Amino acid sequence: MVFGVDVVQHPETDSLLEEANGQFDFFRADVSDSASVQHMAEYVGAKTEALDILVNCAGIIQPESEYLLEDFDIDGSMKLFNVNALGPLRVTKACIGLLRKGQDKLLVNISSEAGSMTSHADYINRYDYCMSKAALNIQSVILQRYLKPEGIRVLLFNPGWMHTPMGGPEAPVDPAVSARGIADLAESLRTRPDSYMYWNYNGMERPW
Repeated sequence: MVFGVDVVQHPETDSLLEEANGQFDFFRADVSDSASVQHMAEYVGAKTEALDILVNCAGIIQPESEYLLEDFDIDGSMKLFNVNALGPLRVTKACIGLLRKGQDKLLVNISSEAGSMTSHADYINRYDYCMSKAALNIQSVILQRYLKPEGIRVLLFNPGWMHTPMGGPEAPVDPAVSARGIADLAESLRTRPDSYMYWNYNGMERPW
């Protein structure tokens, strides 16, 4: 069984569920709200005793993120940070008991090139987005230190500049190609606990 947290009303959800023939289950939750995330974890826990893989991929960007320093609304960026950085931590905290009982014991956080101190597309804006992804990166490092003794593998992936409503029409990466690359990498890396943590979807290491 694969569970998906559907954060927005998606017109294709019903048809996807029909095609999945009972192999998928969707639950709508707000990752910026702890009570909503806990409700989601209870919903999943009522249907399964364990999770093999947990993927945190919720993320947002706001039009105001494009503003330069002089026009950037710092207080207005709190929602983005709450979703992108704290949202994955909420989900992991709520579901860690189920993941501990799983077989694969794999935690995947979807980061971005924007979270890299070394290579981040030379942004001169997007303070909130870049900072939120950098926070997710260090969060993942801390989690790996904490969970490694229990056999839980933590991985970070940059999905690339994807052709999505968030990425825009000029983005060159097909989401299906990115997803396939991440899935294959996660499968190959989960049994290598001492390998690198931060990867591009195409198999190249992403510098910190």
